[in-house]
Amino acid sequence: MEALEEIVPFLSKNARLDLRVVSLSHVLGLTGSVEGIKLLVQNETLLNNVLDLTVEESVAKDAVLCLVNITAEEVGASVVVDKLSERLVPIAYEAVLDEGCKLSDAWCMVLCNITRPEHLVERVLKHLLAIEFALEKLTTCFTRINYNKHKCHLNYLGPLFSNVSQSKAGRDVFCNQTTGLLRRLLPFVHHEGSIVRRGGAVGLLKNVCFDSTVHEWLLSEEMNVLPFILLPLAGPEELDDETNDKLPVDLQYLGPDKKREDDPDVRKMLVESLAQLCATRKGRLYLREHGTYEILRELHKFECSPEGDKVVLSAVENVVDILIRTEEEIGEDNLKQLEIPDDVKAKIESMSEEAEK
Repeated sequence: MEALEEIVPFLSKNARLDLRVVSLSHVLGLTGSVEGIKLLVQNETLLNNVLDLTVEESVAKDAVLCLVNITAEEVGASVVVDKLSERLVPIAYEAVLDEGCKLSDAWCMVLCNITRPEHLVERVLKHLLAIEFALEKLTTCFTRINYNKHKCHLNYLGPLFSNVSQSKAGRDVFCNQTTGLLRRLLPFVHHEGSIVRRGGAVGLLKNVCFDSTVHEWLLSEEMNVLPFILLPLAGPEELDDETNDKLPVDLQYLGPDKKREDDPDVRKMLVESLAQLCATRKGRLYLREHGTYEILRELHKFECSPEGDKVVLSAVENVVDILIRTEEEIGEDNLKQLEIPDDVKAKIESMSEEAEK
């Protein structure tokens, strides 16, 4: 700790460049372990100095990488949000927005890291929303492929959008019907170039589906989210004419070359999106009428195969269990309004934990 205190002055913007380089290299080395991160975050002056150096071109790369590594651990992310977020969020935002910035990808990762823990989202989002049209402008960066002139891909904006949509305030921005942000992001649910980008878009969609007040809009002709959810879950299985007639046009007669989403985490989020859409009677009826059960029936067979995943299988069975019941059997218009006894909640949580294992 004493040795760390000694190098803090050399991390100052006023210190000689060679001393800054050596000191920052030492800090970067410490960020390679959880113990090192815990040591670093105890020194607020050091953290502020590192943040200052992110705008010094000669050492910016190492400084930003220090923040990426520190915030990758929840203990580091928590301290950074507590001590630096008011300054850090605008700096990171401007760097991502700058199409000439060479470190935009690293800054995207920092923003993604500090919004991953649910208990930090609201505080980070508050600083983002204090910047006029911040999420709208970041969406433009994300949807314009090759936006950055130095080949930064900005893929980690996807998980950032997913993270901030854990908050109602974040979901409200993406569900604003005037700006149409969600509609612009939906195509990335099928993005083949990056699992990070694709997974972020799917996570955003799942979080938006959590709000039953927007289900009617999500399933409307304007948004039509169901094909975006079902298409990655569909495989090359041949379906009869009657089933194809029920399916959305994008899912009809897919052919033998159709590939199912290969990442189980993404498949799980897509199935969980369907589960959320089953919350209301209108949603359940819509899903049944548009071939959701038939797609899940084939997915269930796949998840039972050696290529499948037990956690996804459990999620599929939960949705199928709802869809095969009649509305009379279900007996509730909105399942989210049901009061679940504490002992039943505990049992459900225990079953979920077992499924995860």
